[in-house]
Amino acid sequence: MAVGDLSAANRLLQPLKRSGQALDQIEARLAEIGRRLGLDRPVPKPTPGYLLIRGWGAGLWGDVSHVVIQLMLAESLGRIPVIHWGQESRYYRPGAGNAWELYFEPVSAATLADLGAAGLSYFPSKWTSSNLRAPRVNKDAGEGSRVSGLYFFNRPEQVLVSDYFTEPDDVLPWLPEGHPWRGADPEALFGEFYRTRIRLKPQLAVPLDGLERHLLRSRPMLAVHYRTPSRIKLLEARDKDSIGIEDYIPHIDRHLDANPGGSIFMITDFAPAYGALKTRYGERLVSRAVARLDSVDQLSLEWLTQLDGRRLGVEVILDTYLAARCDAFLGDGASGVSTAVCRLKIWPEGAVTLFRRSGMPLGHIRQHSDPSAWWNPPE
Repeated sequence: MAVGDLSAANRLLQPLKRSGQALDQIEARLAEIGRRLGLDRPVPKPTPGYLLIRGWGAGLWGDVSHVVIQLMLAESLGRIPVIHWGQESRYYRPGAGNAWELYFEPVSAATLADLGAAGLSYFPSKWTSSNLRAPRVNKDAGEGSRVSGLYFFNRPEQVLVSDYFTEPDDVLPWLPEGHPWRGADPEALFGEFYRTRIRLKPQLAVPLDGLERHLLRSRPMLAVHYRTPSRIKLLEARDKDSIGIEDYIPHIDRHLDANPGGSIFMITDFAPAYGALKTRYGERLVSRAVARLDSVDQLSLEWLTQLDGRRLGVEVILDTYLAARCDAFLGDGASGVSTAVCRLKIWPEGAVTLFRRSGMPLGHIRQHSDPSAWWNPPE
């Protein structure tokens, strides 16, 4: 709090509040955050008010998670959401304009052109009507960088712009008293939004039925997701642990032993893992032909600029939605793909097994900068 990162302070305080420890002290510090955000001095809501959701620049489902938390925020603030993935998206195709609409339907009737109209005001102040389409504007450093959605409460500007990831703890606890999402399980909310707000384009939704009939015939079908065990993926695991393909085999064997007519649908971006399971299970394992890495030392597929971004996006989307049509799922809790499979369907109890835990490594708090010193006057 002393250095102005109200977001990091908030996310350290919220778990302590839930634990009930030193509650008076915790509440006093949270009240101070609210005061610095100006929540005791409410401003009139702009009409209309917009929330522009830019691409975060992560993996596809990481970027969708970013979109979903911002949709929650827009809905709770009464703002019109507009999603625009430009060249900052790793799944952009040159000439596409808005990469989001290569895969998903718009979430409102408003467009980026509406947000560039003359006379509108913007927050953070790094954004103007002339740079809304720029790939990156001080995303990681500089004025207006690394802005959490926590700072979007009680803003007078007509257009808020989000280009950096916000954790649920930065939004949900600050909703008004009595709001149905306040105190709700964040994962349950994510699942609801994935299933109801994220709608595939027809050119992707329609082929899924045919792919299901072709690939998922031998029921019950166990979907298996294995993530490339690269060093950067290890850092994204909360406990910094790794998981090998050999750890999957006992779970798969139990499924096949219990279901002699069943089979496996595998989704992976790592060719050695696919080869190992294909050798072991033969025709009982099916998979789509997709781009895969051959070594843990290679960059993630979405970083390989020689690959077509839309092709990669389509491959991961179709695999993810097909996995959600299976009868059970075995995956990696530290992966956005596995998390999306879990969120896209209300699974029967006991149908999902996840290795590892999602979230940042223990002891790590994502850092945000305070973009509005004028909004946080000194004592």
